Amino acid sequence: MRTSSAGGRAARGVAEARGNRPVRRAVLLVAGVGAVWGALDEYTPLLARDTGVALTTVPLLLLIVTVGQIVGGLLAPVGQRFGGRGYAVLLAGSALALASGALVGHPAGFGLVAVAFCGLQLASVLADARLQARITGPGRATVTSVAGMGTDLTIIAVYAGYGLVATVAGNPVAFAVAAVPYLLIAAALAIRPAGDRRPLVPAGAASGGDQLQPRSSSR
Repeated sequence: MRTSSAGGRAARGVAEARGNRPVRRAVLLVAGVGAVWGALDEYTPLLARDTGVALTTVPLLLLIVTVGQIVGGLLAPVGQRFGGRGYAVLLAGSALALASGALVGHPAGFGLVAVAFCGLQLASVLADARLQARITGPGRATVTSVAGMGTDLTIIAVYAGYGLVATVAGNPVAFAVAAVPYLLIAAALAIRPAGDRRPLVPAGAASGGDQLQPRSSSR
């Protein structure tokens, strides 16, 4: 009986993810925002090495990026007040910082990469909280799992695309190309009519305590 009840909740969760437009958009946002930089996190050592620094210096550059991620997570309460357009600006600014920092070809560029990862960490946390705020049915765990699966599948696609671009044009160019999806998502959010002055995450959405937690680094 308990198994049947759990199966029913799972089915309703999948149905909500597919049939509820706000939930579906939130699921796609979680996957689109979290997957790209989550995959790039694996390649930051290669990007650091391409700046020409000694191998012993590479961990220091990676530390800068890690600090950026930590700061992004800590800024989540501030980011909660962002409207749709504010969130779009966050994504676009992070994308430009990512591309610029990668293409500069100098260790100092990792300052911009850290800024980008800070913004994208914040954007991911806000996307997760937005999804939780949109779910109204009993299948919250199932919808969250669907978003996680979408993120994992997108990460695999990013790995494949990164490998192709990096092989042809190098790691800096691959990082710059990876920033393009964020510009597209930002553009889509910016042109949406009405409601962009409202907070992206409704007030009280984080009351559960675990909805504004930073996503852990894969490194």
